[in-house]
Amino acid sequence: MSDLTVLAVEDNALARAALLRLLKTHAGIGEIIDAASLREAREYAAARPFDVVFLDVCLPDGTGTEFGSELAARPAPPALIYLTADPGAAVEAFRQGAFDYLLKPVAAPELARALGRVRQARHGAPPAPIEIRDGASTRFIAPELIAAVESAGHYQCLHAGGEVHLVRQPIAVLLARLGPGFVRVHRSVVVRASQVAALETRRNGDGEIELAGGKRVRFSRSYRGDLEAALGAR
Repeated sequence: MSDLTVLAVEDNALARAALLRLLKTHAGIGEIIDAASLREAREYAAARPFDVVFLDVCLPDGTGTEFGSELAARPAPPALIYLTADPGAAVEAFRQGAFDYLLKPVAAPELARALGRVRQARHGAPPAPIEIRDGASTRFIAPELIAAVESAGHYQCLHAGGEVHLVRQPIAVLLARLGPGFVRVHRSVVVRASQVAALETRRNGDGEIELAGGKRVRFSRSYRGDLEAALGAR
């Protein structure tokens, strides 16, 4: 297995140093290049390809998502992992196909999870099961069993096999873990495209999705393009 080459883009010197220290503790990480601005990052990315790019959302000379869009449009894009203090920034990140986003300060377990997802995708491994904790008990749900995810406050409701399971994590993070085949259709709803049986659209462009089995969830017109693309690819 070849080592991952990494570009780490973070303007805060202390945060950048902490990220580099964590990265160097991981086996399978090769050369690490760090940049403090978009200008530097673009120069490095123009000179050579990278397997993974850690990208701060807010940089002194622009937004990380701007550079992320450029990288995502490449024929062989790197795995994008955003760094941010704002969980809301994940929406645009995952529209670009980002692998993950890490809240700052970056924690070692979260970094390990993100790198694991990158390696998983590179080697075609199926998405890992979703861990469901209920008091002292833990169970695991395979993503292919999940039909839909709906937000309920700080929790996500996973609809799988006629049951509902609660997971406490942002919906954007959960979407990234589910793997291909899932699409966000509303800021609080994700569905598995293969489970979509029918669409009902209202005059304003919003509407409802009927899933196999009869469950209905809402969709927003702002996600209509993503939904249609997912349905066309299934």
